[in-house]
Amino acid sequence: MKRFIFLVASVFLSICTASAQAPFKTPGFIIDTHIHYEAKDSWEKSFLEIYTRHNAMACVLIGMKDLTRGIGFAKAHPDRVIPYAAILIDSPTLLDDVRKAREMGFKGLGELFAVNQWNYDDPKYDALWKLAEELGMPIAPHTGILSNGMMARMRPSFLATIASRYRKLVIHAAHFGNPWYDEAGEATRRNNNLFFDLSGSSLIKKEEDPGYWKQFLWWTPYLGKAHMPADAVPAFEKILFATDEPPEALDENIRRFNKMLDACQVSAETRAKSYGLTMAGIHGITPPKK
Repeated sequence: MKRFIFLVASVFLSICTASAQAPFKTPGFIIDTHIHYEAKDSWEKSFLEIYTRHNAMACVLIGMKDLTRGIGFAKAHPDRVIPYAAILIDSPTLLDDVRKAREMGFKGLGELFAVNQWNYDDPKYDALWKLAEELGMPIAPHTGILSNGMMARMRPSFLATIASRYRKLVIHAAHFGNPWYDEAGEATRRNNNLFFDLSGSSLIKKEEDPGYWKQFLWWTPYLGKAHMPADAVPAFEKILFATDEPPEALDENIRRFNKMLDACQVSAETRAKSYGLTMAGIHGITPPKK
């Protein structure tokens, strides 16, 4: 009898503990800060169906050859699409390209790649960052490893230099610096205009260790204390939701992101900002009701 009572009590305690630690639900509004546009009817149809179902918007990164069709798609669906022009930062007509994109109605620039012999913070690119800041166009640079194996010019520390020089320029960079996560964490902690997404392979390779990220995003308990910037915010507010995959992968990316947030014990308030409210504020968007 005593053994039976002990087992019942143990089960009851386990249920209560699991309930207390139950994962937060996905917020009712999402902005995917990184998805690449494909100029195809099938892609547009799939995107609209899936993102509407999730009450989601996206920063849709549109290549130079598709700017006209892409901005047409964006203007036809302003409740779903935040259009970004994927300009080539080594183009001889770079600044004209940026101005043209702004005139067409693009809201930001990205994904950007430093694939030649200059780092992001090389003086060669100063005019680009200055113009983006003046035009109020957030930038979405790539960081870390590329699919072709390149990586050296795209370290998070180079973006920290830009963020500190151009304080009104919003930078939301891709991939949290993979593999330079520690560098990305400290860069975003010290610069209130610098954010990162965790799209790409990172959450996949750390699928079995989703609490891994807390070591790089460590400072929430120390806000207001020594060696902490006065304008620092809870660490996971600096991580933005993104997919960098086809629209059909939205559910899977939400699952991976939720698993990471749960393991790192991120509050409901902070995850709502990560999932969309931070980016909504940057672009002056009033979140739609589902």
